[in-house]
Amino acid sequence: KSEISHSVRSLTIAQVNKAHQAHTDAEWTLEGQEIGQVTIIGHVVNVSQQATNNLYTLEDGTGKIEARRWREQSSEEDAEKWGNIEVDHVIRVTGHIKAFGSKKYVNAVSIHTSDDPHEIYFHMMEALTTSFAIQNGMPNGPPVQKPSAATSAYTAQSSGAATDVMAEYSGLPPIQREIVQAILSHPENEEGGVHVGVIAKSVKGGKGTPSEINEGLDALMDAGHIYTTSDDSHFQVSR
Repeated sequence: KSEISHSVRSLTIAQVNKAHQAHTDAEWTLEGQEIGQVTIIGHVVNVSQQATNNLYTLEDGTGKIEARRWREQSSEEDAEKWGNIEVDHVIRVTGHIKAFGSKKYVNAVSIHTSDDPHEIYFHMMEALTTSFAIQNGMPNGPPVQKPSAATSAYTAQSSGAATDVMAEYSGLPPIQREIVQAILSHPENEEGGVHVGVIAKSVKGGKGTPSEINEGLDALMDAGHIYTTSDDSHFQVSR
């Protein structure tokens, strides 16, 4: 566990946004694997200077996220360690995933600007290679074990294409998985989306509270898993 907490995994911003905690004190996981520190790279699109910290909004073509770094006591030490990050800079951020409410951010332990125009492309390939290796094993290596019996039992409740697709959402909290499954189970409503009332009848056997369902829908939309269609009451899965 100590080795994992000190490890650093290259991720795209979309992957950071898909990372999951079973509860507020649990470790972050992605694709069934625990995550220690993460490193991301992207263009700075906004800088917000606050009394005790700076917030940098990054985009990398897959999504957007904030990186927070705490200021040093001395402004000279702060400038020497972190430099002067400005909008349009390409920066690499290394740190830990944190969440405030349903919004994720990276709590930075290291930030530096990137002067190599190829670094962002190398980073993307590294992040995807790592994900493919976790899912399928290294080239010419032993095959990776498929999802556990618990995951298989859950996805077996779906039918048709939904069964195959649900494996992608196995790391989500149960209510969020049930919401996705409810939407996928109604393909006839694909264009107009699935009404929240239909979703509510499927979540927890129809016993899910409105607040639970709304929180689940908001979290799925924030992560880019679902979107609204004809109005704010109809939803469809992003594909």
